[in-house]
Amino acid sequence: MKNKVTLRDIAREANVSVATVSYVLNNRNDQSISEATRKKILQIVNLYNYKLNFSAKSIASGKTNIIALCLGNHSFALHKAEHMLVVERLSRFLHKQGYNLSIVYGEDVSRLDWCDAIICCDTDSVFFTNIAEANFCPLLAFNTRSENQMLFYQVNTDYANVKKIADEINGEKPYTVVSYPVNSTLLKDIITETFPDVVFADSYQCLDKLANKNLVVLGETLGEYCKRFAKDILVIDTCSSDKIAKLFECFNFAIERKEGAPHDIRI
Repeated sequence: MKNKVTLRDIAREANVSVATVSYVLNNRNDQSISEATRKKILQIVNLYNYKLNFSAKSIASGKTNIIALCLGNHSFALHKAEHMLVVERLSRFLHKQGYNLSIVYGEDVSRLDWCDAIICCDTDSVFFTNIAEANFCPLLAFNTRSENQMLFYQVNTDYANVKKIADEINGEKPYTVVSYPVNSTLLKDIITETFPDVVFADSYQCLDKLANKNLVVLGETLGEYCKRFAKDILVIDTCSSDKIAKLFECFNFAIERKEGAPHDIRI
């Protein structure tokens, strides 16, 4: 083969059309391509070290197919584990949609002009506002709250529904709601206003004091730890597949500049 391998070269070697090669390399899941054909194309691509020209692709389409995820800062190991659960699930979901997830750390984040959208997860209002003012791509809130509820799509847990479920399960028995500390004061207010007894746990010592109590735990990794000592426990998945799917739906609404969709979504 000549030194500069093209898409047409890959197609000829795989005995498929150029369009089929393009669909495979761009992770298109809306085309009927057999797994055998997909593997054959990727093997040939790897053999000849073919690289997509992402810069040219981005200029032509106006998209980078990258979504940035900004995570709030926490020191508690279980809280960090919950964030990694968010990263894993969101990354897997977005990959199936043809997008890559890029994680952004640090409080001093200004212009992110290399992504199609920004998701703020568990960040405070100051950080969210700074990101909003510095960027012009769609900005979404996930497990956090923005003061401007009509400007940004926000996907959060439906705490009123959680309370309804917890009340039905526990009946007359008192229970304690256990949550990670949340960076958003607006979200914290909603939680404390919804439930009469809330503990924002930031250490193992804090959790161990809850032994033999009836618990409603917000977060899967936190719930797994609390199962060791809780008298009775209800674990709420705050990063469910339904919430992630709704977040992506909001992303599409924002990208396409559609109006009429609700901005404050609780699941």
